[in-house]
Amino acid sequence: MGRLHLSRRGVIAATLAAPAVLCRRARAAGTIQMISHRYPALEYYADKMRGAIPGVTVNTQLMPIDKALELATIALSSKSDTLDILYANDTSFQTFVKNGWLRPLDDLWAKHRDEFKLDDFPESARKTYTHDGHLYVMPHTLNTMMFFYRKDLFDQAGKSPPKTIADYRDQAKAFNSPMRAGSVNCLKPVDAAINEAHWYFNALGDGWFDKDWRPIFNDAKGVTAIEMLQEITRTAQQGFSAAANDECMIAYQQDTGVMGLQWATRAKSMDDPSKSRVIGKIDWVAPPQGHARNAGDGYAISAFSKQDPDILFRIIATSASQANMRGAAALLIPPRKSLLDDPELLKANRFYPAALASYDSGLPAPALPEFYAVGEFITRRILQAVTGEMTVKAALDAAAVETTDFLKGHGYYK
Repeated sequence: MGRLHLSRRGVIAATLAAPAVLCRRARAAGTIQMISHRYPALEYYADKMRGAIPGVTVNTQLMPIDKALELATIALSSKSDTLDILYANDTSFQTFVKNGWLRPLDDLWAKHRDEFKLDDFPESARKTYTHDGHLYVMPHTLNTMMFFYRKDLFDQAGKSPPKTIADYRDQAKAFNSPMRAGSVNCLKPVDAAINEAHWYFNALGDGWFDKDWRPIFNDAKGVTAIEMLQEITRTAQQGFSAAANDECMIAYQQDTGVMGLQWATRAKSMDDPSKSRVIGKIDWVAPPQGHARNAGDGYAISAFSKQDPDILFRIIATSASQANMRGAAALLIPPRKSLLDDPELLKANRFYPAALASYDSGLPAPALPEFYAVGEFITRRILQAVTGEMTVKAALDAAAVETTDFLKGHGYYK
């Protein structure tokens, strides 16, 4: 009940991969095992975990988010002790806690409060990872989807960034060319497509669910929202239906797309001289009409780990220290009050104003433990709609039926 839903193909692939990734512990007694999503900020934190405690070896395993969640689910659902430290975001945290897979951090947080200056974490960041009054995850990032656009091209054309999603559609058409896609879209199921659909459902519709977790994404406004997404993808980059965050980031860096949504944690990479051809040319604003996705990343302790929880907590807390978060501030929005108010960091990171404006206008994903599970149905149906395999109305209605059946089977709607 309540486990992350995996496709049959995903289970088989993850199961085959699991021994290679998870069984290293048997070959390295005492080694701390960490599994995580991968992007520049999390790579930085993984490095800090590896050097957190002298003499303690931390094996950090980083991979795309869908694979990290698959492997974590396989290990945790079997109550295996092969993982110690777990990546969690605002959505996967809901599932992990409901299933009893995470150790509460309250006692460790209180013990180490002064040493690691834990009161510096805003209450809003801690609340994201609190369930029934217990804290389970230490925040490492605040994240939000911003609107990326090629300021140089907009300036040359005498245009300003779009104010509405309809403006975005029209400007994407105007900028679209064989050389450069007018829009960059990330619609690979599940996570990337959820991120994109979240904006459309909330900015143009009434969201995903009603207060009783019954689907409303297939109502008239929801259909109009995905019809707008369908129009915009007609100017998208090649392969958008299989593109996730990495592929879309590269599209911007390699000058093959003009504008679209992307996470704030990818902003700094636009000016990376070793990877980007558009240094200084990308700018950011809050997504037109607001309501794009806010999220966050953090790390938790497995409820089944046999390692000393104090050591595990110290590894996580060290990686998230004030000094280390200051070092990572160019890669993320740091969830520490002292850093969010730091004028030097605001000056050094030109994407911060847009990121903070985006966060102010954004919305988190639904606090539904099964959200990623039903997201698999919904995003695959959205993809069928966007690519013309089904009408938008038929695709969303099918997704609503599948979602309702799934949630009913998991104890909802009593």
